[in-house]
Amino acid sequence: MAKSIFPVPGGTWAGMTEQQVTTARNAAQAALLALLSGTRPMSAGYTQGDGGRNVTFAGASETQLRNNLRELNALLGVGTPRRAMRIYFR
Repeated sequence: MAKSIFPVPGGTWAGMTEQQVTTARNAAQAALLALLSGTRPMSAGYTQGDGGRNVTFAGASETQLRNNLRELNALLGVGTPRRAMRIYFR
């Protein structure tokens, strides 16, 4: 049986429990889906009688979100590790 790594001893996720890491992973997955589907705007604007307003969001890139998910999944033990290649001689 693998030894539990929670709470995480160091790094970006230091001190987080398994529940908190799972919640962070779910939020990162939702952010990635929103980014890929185009539902999360990077800028929004509107006009009123006295002038216009514009708001710009500094969002994460797809690469940043994928790396974040990869890190969180590794902490949770989710994923498929590479299998060793075995060569068979006949």
